[in-house]
Amino acid sequence: MRFLFQITRRPLARLGLLILIFATCCVASSVAQTFTPDQAHEDMLYLRRQLKTYHPGIGYYTPEARMEQLFDSLYNHLDAPIDYLSLFRYVAPYVSSLKDGHTNLNHRNGYLNRTTHYVPFYIRQVDGRYYISHNASEDTTLRRGTELLSIQGKSVAIIHKVLMDGDRSGSDGDNQSGREQWSLTQFADYYAAWYGSVDTVQVRYRLPNDTLTRQTRLACPTSERFRNLLAQRYRRDFEQQPDLRQPNLSVRLVDSLSGTAVLRVSSFMNPRGFDPFQWQFKRRLKKAFQQIQAAGVKNLVVDLQNNGGGAVLNSARLLQYWLPEPFTVMEGEHMKRAARAEIVTRWNPLSVLNFSMNYKDDGRGWFANRVARKRFRPAGKLAFRGNLYLLMNGSSFSAAASVLAKTLDAGRGTFVGEACGGAYWGDFAGQFKYITLPHSQIQVRLPLKKLVHAVAADHANGFTIEPDFPTSRSYDDLLQNRNYTLHQALLLIKEGVSAVRATTGGPLEALK
Repeated sequence: MRFLFQITRRPLARLGLLILIFATCCVASSVAQTFTPDQAHEDMLYLRRQLKTYHPGIGYYTPEARMEQLFDSLYNHLDAPIDYLSLFRYVAPYVSSLKDGHTNLNHRNGYLNRTTHYVPFYIRQVDGRYYISHNASEDTTLRRGTELLSIQGKSVAIIHKVLMDGDRSGSDGDNQSGREQWSLTQFADYYAAWYGSVDTVQVRYRLPNDTLTRQTRLACPTSERFRNLLAQRYRRDFEQQPDLRQPNLSVRLVDSLSGTAVLRVSSFMNPRGFDPFQWQFKRRLKKAFQQIQAAGVKNLVVDLQNNGGGAVLNSARLLQYWLPEPFTVMEGEHMKRAARAEIVTRWNPLSVLNFSMNYKDDGRGWFANRVARKRFRPAGKLAFRGNLYLLMNGSSFSAAASVLAKTLDAGRGTFVGEACGGAYWGDFAGQFKYITLPHSQIQVRLPLKKLVHAVAADHANGFTIEPDFPTSRSYDDLLQNRNYTLHQALLLIKEGVSAVRATTGGPLEALK
């Protein structure tokens, strides 16, 4: 210390050094932090109290008695000091037992940051095998199409299952499509969240058109280095390819002879600026359908792949352009009594009046929304009455699932792709409460409302919304980085094939 202070005699320099030393010590302490059994027990008890108090889905997918058994088992086996990351993984099964895609277990603030190192790949699955689609490592021989066999001695298949089971974000009930999709689409993030930051990884792999199994150790980049390398190596994928990178609510005419256009709907939120009533989204949506009408589109492909949701209001606005009759999106909206305190705030006296106008006691100890069944009218002159094709995958969730459910219920559209992540009946969402466990500072996002779709149960084609024409990635799709679901939809249009139902909604009856 004497040497350090001898070379930093200026007060500001000395202060800066002290701050740096203090910050370094805090980081080191944070990384090595261990909790006593009592501290871990207090965190778990706090988590259970908060879930029981606020979460509207307790007991819905998993019987409450089963959740209690799981909690007791976890609680009673926690009898030794435990480090932060192990505690994070330890409480994950209890949160996951809700089977609710809107309930998220998150790390404490700052745990994943600019210095975190990530597994340097985008990984995609083909016929049960895992391949590198984008390589952000320094080893450029691991080109697209390289089969990835293991990471750190564990098979990729086992790692994928661990990540799927550890985080149920974006997938409701026992539906696996969302978990499969998100855990591969964001594999590097999921891996870092579950296993922590790693400077290097040892991987086993097979190069394309080669049966030889190879092994190497790779440095793991930070997020900034990761992004920069991908942008340099895959410019076409990230800057120029319209199939995968269309802006939200953009329209692209793909075949003027058949009158086929693609409307990309990647989100039901306007991501830029302050727009509490989502008027910008409404204006852009109207402009899109003006373009569709002006182009004389007869076959409209609505791409909802990787649409994680947003405002239900915006999903209703989209539905107005193809549902033929006035409709409601939600049959009902309910919340536990404790949730009132999260909506009514002292600093906003109008919130008391607003709550009284919009909610009533339902007689079961819950509040029900008086205006949940808001009716929407068709768009009129801009309404689309041609052939409608909807693209979906496991990452089509929340408000995107609402669009799919209402369209299926109305007997409209041909569904192409994979089962979506959301349930046909509705979900737990609407508004959220963020809780922080007192000792570990682990965070949990939990929904406050139960939202029930205004759909007929006998119009369902499964627990979620299932495709009329399932698609799966081929090895050639991987090599071409092709939007294979869109490719399949365009082939159906070219052949004049669509789904036809005997009544509104219901299962597929005939083709052409």
